[in-house]
Amino acid sequence: FCVYMPAFSSGWNMKVCVAMGVVQIVAWAIWAGVTHHPSRLKLWVVVFGGALAMLLEVFDFPPYKGYADAHSLWHASTVPLTYLWWSFIKDDAQFRTSTLTLVKKAR
Repeated sequence: FCVYMPAFSSGWNMKVCVAMGVVQIVAWAIWAGVTHHPSRLKLWVVVFGGALAMLLEVFDFPPYKGYADAHSLWHASTVPLTYLWWSFIKDDAQFRTSTLTLVKKAR
């Protein structure tokens, strides 16, 4: 069974992924800038870290002394960023839940 696949352009794919990444980073940066969320510092670290990690994908370089290239460093950088992101999500859920609880108690 053979399925026809049109030609895949990795250049077009990279442009679309970078554009989506930039839009996401800008959106989160704007939200982090206008909010008074108690964990916004975590969000700022994820925004700046994500932007720097994206640069590793865009400005690819070969393995340094045969050990680590840009792509492997990008993967390594996503581990702490993901942990910090989910830490922010947990803090946000607790903050929003406590805010809703305070509103209900005030009624």
